[in-house]
Amino acid sequence: MQVLEISAQRFLLRLERGEEALERLRAFADERRLGAAMLRGLGAALSAELGFFNLEEKRYERFSVNEETEVVSLLGNLARSEAGQVIVHAHATLGRRDGSTVGGHVFTLVTAATLEIDLEVLPGTLRRKLDPEITLPLLHSHE
Repeated sequence: MQVLEISAQRFLLRLERGEEALERLRAFADERRLGAAMLRGLGAALSAELGFFNLEEKRYERFSVNEETEVVSLLGNLARSEAGQVIVHAHATLGRRDGSTVGGHVFTLVTAATLEIDLEVLPGTLRRKLDPEITLPLLHSHE
């Protein structure tokens, strides 16, 4: 991954072929001790695992995208769990060769030619806490 430091609060991350986006984002946030950030990106993916949260069943319905796609949009944020672990919450829209798209919550996203992520660091720390009714770690506080 190449890191271009635009300012103290803004980075452009360029992931290389084969790199998994969420792993790299978590590692970058830990290395820089980031507590909160917004992200947006585009590029290309070799594969992805996405999901749709079924609120009634309180679980993600996961599905794989095992083809090369254009990352039309990658949006999300970085926060910390109550235990301090980095949580990346991201959604993606992926474009197929035929012009159709597929999208959802990102579990994994493996870079094809490149993936460019604009990371805007926010002050302080965003915290996520498990919501027992929804069964997801929802944004809870800002420190």
